[in-house]
Amino acid sequence: MQARIVAVSLVSLVAVVSCAQGTSGGDGDDDGVDAPGADAKVDLVDAPAVDAPPGAIDAAVDAPPAAIDGGIDAPPGAAPDTCAQALDVTAGAMQAGGITVTGDTTGYADDVRPASSCTGFLPDGPDAIYSVTVNAGVTITAVATPTTGWDISLELVQPCTATPTCLDGSDAISGPETVTYTTTAQGTYFIVVDGYNPGIAGPFSLNVRLQ
Repeated sequence: MQARIVAVSLVSLVAVVSCAQGTSGGDGDDDGVDAPGADAKVDLVDAPAVDAPPGAIDAAVDAPPAAIDGGIDAPPGAAPDTCAQALDVTAGAMQAGGITVTGDTTGYADDVRPASSCTGFLPDGPDAIYSVTVNAGVTITAVATPTTGWDISLELVQPCTATPTCLDGSDAISGPETVTYTTTAQGTYFIVVDGYNPGIAGPFSLNVRLQ
């Protein structure tokens, strides 16, 4: 009887030891359960979000081509209302028959006002300004024609200032006005379509010839 009890006790002891060893093995790294935070560190290192998309920085830094130039340049076709906006008609005026342009001084400022001896009146009306750049010995001829019934005035001056030197001027009672001048020096000369008082303005055509 004692031998059977001892044998049963030994079998039970072996079973307990085996269970203990099995439980101990389940706590190791092979049970598929990672320690808290282990995978998180690996994911942070290998995360694809670290690298920026190709070209992202360059696209944000580079300015669009010609953006600066587009903001600085004056718009084409600006009205010839001031000396700075004088329309250069040199190239067209050199052609046979010259160049004919149209305009309207209504709403323009009075920028050029030569002495009254230039036309016989003080030309303090709104004016439109054109320019030619030529050598000495070139004859400039300009004819301004009002296209409605207003009294147009015309002056050829240098330089373009509020009180320039008058080289020739014309202001008849009505009809086209003509100025002509043969240059004595290379330079830029200004043709001013004008009116004899602030209330005189209107549409016109202007022909300029260089010979």
